[in-house]
Amino acid sequence: MDLTKKRKTDENGGAYPVPADFSNAAVAAQPSSVGILSHEDAEKILEPFTKEQILPILRAAVLRHPDVLEAVRTVADADPLQRKLFVRGLGWETTTEKLRQVFSSFGELDEANTIVITDKSTGKSKGYGFVTFKHIDAAILALKEPNKKIDGRITVTQLAAAGNSGNTHSTDVAMRKIYVGNIPFEISSERLLSYFSMYGEIEEGPLGFDKQSGKAKGFAFFVYKTEEGARASLIDPMKIIDGHQVICKLATDNKRQKPSGPPGGMAPGMPNSGPMGMGASNYGSGGYMGYGPGPNMPQPPQQAGKGMVEDMEALHQCMMV
Repeated sequence: MDLTKKRKTDENGGAYPVPADFSNAAVAAQPSSVGILSHEDAEKILEPFTKEQILPILRAAVLRHPDVLEAVRTVADADPLQRKLFVRGLGWETTTEKLRQVFSSFGELDEANTIVITDKSTGKSKGYGFVTFKHIDAAILALKEPNKKIDGRITVTQLAAAGNSGNTHSTDVAMRKIYVGNIPFEISSERLLSYFSMYGEIEEGPLGFDKQSGKAKGFAFFVYKTEEGARASLIDPMKIIDGHQVICKLATDNKRQKPSGPPGGMAPGMPNSGPMGMGASNYGSGGYMGYGPGPNMPQPPQQAGKGMVEDMEALHQCMMV
């Protein structure tokens, strides 16, 4: 074997694979006297290159040479927004340590900025958190798997800077999101996820478990990855899970129900009841704001003002997309 070729093979055989589209002829044509070129000379060579011409060369260099990767990271990592991810759909029991454990498999974390956001009074997860990597390439790898199972729930990961805006996305989710009512207190999120996964791949859920106790509140939400999955789960709206009957419907169905009478279904001097599900009768039936009946919802407090606000906040977090 030609010793010169062997030496070049050893020097260029880094830990990163070379893409098939990278020209071997370009490597073979590398001048042996490259060391005599100055920075200015190199710039003159590269200056006429278009983006389409230079990207394959840089891509191969980044994958093949760790020193080039580090140089690229130095520039790319300067913007922390490109390394920070938002994770939603977390369970009440999910801790910061658990979040770090799951995401550390993709790369080194900036642990100070990787946290689960918790309720100040209970210390329980609010259902979302943030993950910040030290290098942008780790964030890119983590985003290749946007749905991760964490503590019995399917969560959603996205670039934090992307936010939750986008009417098209919201409309799309509306056709993939289902509501499940009349859920017994004792059923676990794992059991619900296992059951509803039979109809299609879950993108997020179950949402709606009590933040303090971690138990079902009588209802939950699932977002399927496809409309077909959601439709399949609704072919039979009444289902039996472990001997308990639950009711399913498209989550947007509730928006089509218009209340009659005074706001909230309550009039001065009248009992606390109404079509919006805010009264005592609907609380006792296991419904939630018009989504459907069931026997498992807790009785409301005597003064419902504060409880109503808390329930509205809980619903907003559960339906966050």
